[in-house]
Amino acid sequence: MKPETKLGLFTVLGLAALGFSLYFLGGFSITRSYDINVQFADVSGLPVKAAVKLSGVEVGKVKEIKIEDGKVIVVAAVNESVPLYKGSRFSIGMTGIIGTKYLKVEQGDESLGPLHAGEYVHGVDEVPMDQQIADTMTSVKELVDSINQRGQFGAQLNDAMRDIRQLSANVNQLVITMRPYVTDSMKNLQEITDKLNAVMDSITNEEGVLGSLIKDKEMKEQVKQSVSELKTTMTEVKSFVGKMSRFRVYWDYDFFYATEPGISTSDLALEIFPSSGYTYYRAGIANIGNEDDKLGDGDYVERNKLDLRFGLYNQWANLSAGMIRGAGGVALELKPFYNHEFLQRFTVGAEFTDWGRDRVINDRLFDKPNISYGIDYRVSKYFSVGAWMRDVMETNYFNVKANISFNDQDISSFFGLATMAN
Repeated sequence: MKPETKLGLFTVLGLAALGFSLYFLGGFSITRSYDINVQFADVSGLPVKAAVKLSGVEVGKVKEIKIEDGKVIVVAAVNESVPLYKGSRFSIGMTGIIGTKYLKVEQGDESLGPLHAGEYVHGVDEVPMDQQIADTMTSVKELVDSINQRGQFGAQLNDAMRDIRQLSANVNQLVITMRPYVTDSMKNLQEITDKLNAVMDSITNEEGVLGSLIKDKEMKEQVKQSVSELKTTMTEVKSFVGKMSRFRVYWDYDFFYATEPGISTSDLALEIFPSSGYTYYRAGIANIGNEDDKLGDGDYVERNKLDLRFGLYNQWANLSAGMIRGAGGVALELKPFYNHEFLQRFTVGAEFTDWGRDRVINDRLFDKPNISYGIDYRVSKYFSVGAWMRDVMETNYFNVKANISFNDQDISSFFGLATMAN
C-alpha cells in the first residue's frame, strides 16, 4: 500500500473517530453534578439540555425527560457546588413572551435540609403558553365586551368614569362660565393692539394728526416709548392667553390582568402637558384596591401606591422618571415605526423601578428590582390593549393590559386659567 493511501486512510479514520466522539460526548461536562427528579403533568415543550436556573442564575442542565407511571419526570443535573433545600419550588419558566424555556427553581428552606441525589420532588404544573395565549385572547374579547357594557368590568369602569365626571363637574361649570370672558378678552386684546399700532403710526408720521400736534421732539419720543412699552405688554398678554388655550390634560386608566394567579389591578392618573416644550407631568394612584382585603396565593401587588412622574416626549419616544408605583424608577415607551400608517399603532414599553427592594410581600421575600416590559396596540384614539411580563426578576407574571386615555378639555382650560392667575 502506497504511503499516500495509508495517510488518506488514517485521516478518514481519524475524522470518523472525532465525529463519533463529538456525537457521544456532546453532553459531556467536567463539572460534577447530582440529579434531582422533578415530576410534572406537562412540561410544555421543555427541551433536554435546557438550563436549570436558581434565582435567575444557571446552576445546571436538564439531563433527561422521561415518562414514569403516566407522569413526566424531568431529570435535572444540578452543579454539586449548589445545594438545593427541601421545599424548593420547581416550575417551567420562559425568558420572554416568546423566549426559550428553562427549569425555574425557587430555593427552599435551609432548615429543612438539602435535597439528596436521585430524590423525587413535585413540580408546579403551570398553564402552557399556547393555552395562556388562548385564554388571553378570550380575556381580551371579554374585556372589549365589558367595555361595550356587557360585563362586570364595563359596569365598574362606568362607575369610575361617572365618579370622574362628578369630580370635574364644578370645574366644568367654572370653565363654561368664564369661557365667554376669555374669548372676549382675546378679541379685545387684538382690537387694542390694532389701535396701538395706529397710534404709533400716527405719531411717527409727521403728516398724521398726532404727529402734527406734538411738535416737541422730547415729548414725542416719550409718547412713542410709552406706546411701544404698552404694545410689548399687550403682546406678552396675548402670548400668555394663547398658551393657556393650548394647555392639555389627559385622564389615563390602565387595567392589568395576571393570568396565572388570576388577579387584576388598576391605575388612574392625570397627565398634564404644558403648552411649551416636550415635557409633561403625571400624577395618580397605581394598583387601586382595598388594602384590608386578604391576599390570595400569588398576589404580590402592593395596593394604592403614588405615581408621580416628570417626562420628556417626542413623536417616537416617551421617557419619564420619578415615583413609579410607589418606588423610584424610570419608564420608557418607544414607537419604532411611528411614521408607518399601521405599525405606528404599536408601542414597546418597559419600567425599571424599586432598585433597592428588600422586603416581604405576602410571606415572600422580594430582593430584586421590579422590571416589567410589554407591547401595546392602539385600537382607537381612546383605547388600546397589550401584553406585558411584569416583575420579571421575581414573579414574571404574564398580564393582559387595557388602556383608556382621553383629553379632558374642561380641566385643560381650568389648568390654563390657574397658570394665568399665577
